[in-house]
Amino acid sequence: MATKAVQPTRTAIDFAGCKPTFPPLPGGSLQSSLRLSDFHSRRLIFNRLGQPGQVHVYSADCRAGERLRVQLLVPMLPIGGAVTPAFAVVAQSLPYSADVQKLPISLPAGYSAVVATPPTQLVAPMQDILTRARYYPGPVIDTRALVSGRAYIVVWSPHHHMGKYVLQVGHRWPLYWTYWAQLPYYWWRIRGWFGLNRAAMTLAFAAALLLIALILASLSSRRTRSSVHPQ
Repeated sequence: MATKAVQPTRTAIDFAGCKPTFPPLPGGSLQSSLRLSDFHSRRLIFNRLGQPGQVHVYSADCRAGERLRVQLLVPMLPIGGAVTPAFAVVAQSLPYSADVQKLPISLPAGYSAVVATPPTQLVAPMQDILTRARYYPGPVIDTRALVSGRAYIVVWSPHHHMGKYVLQVGHRWPLYWTYWAQLPYYWWRIRGWFGLNRAAMTLAFAAALLLIALILASLSSRRTRSSVHPQ
């Protein structure tokens, strides 16, 4: 039988190891949901509720018994503009059908939901080690799909608030080298989304380019001296 966990957590989420995703505007229904590759790979979804009453729906195929884990992260932004939304995991035959009544959309027969309502209080903000971005860890939904099929994540504000939010989805760490090679690029994107200064990366790139230029100039000078004064 599938398990359900909906609870606030004080566990820090390190952004390194979660692929950042900055998706376009998702649809507001199951039929118009934004398709993701899967829900088991660790990823961060950065998005924004831009209108009162807006609903975001993400979807991916899942297998029977697959773990479905989602956590809300409320960003701390320098000039404000964050939102603390409700979110839900929707799939076929989840054992908590009573939560369906809390959703802002209707579901087809056979679908049910696990809903995490917005926390009443945000305390003890965390800071990401990689980007130094700060956020409040919010509720977690940790359940399993009973049957194979499409699973959904629904995000909305019951109070019609607007602003930025982050979802941490999945549990499997990326093992491929191309992900880790892109960490500087991810650092740049995440810092920009949080509205944080990115001068450190600019200076680091400039220093790296200067070092490469000096090395190339030194090698070129040595070749020139060797050609002028052959052994």
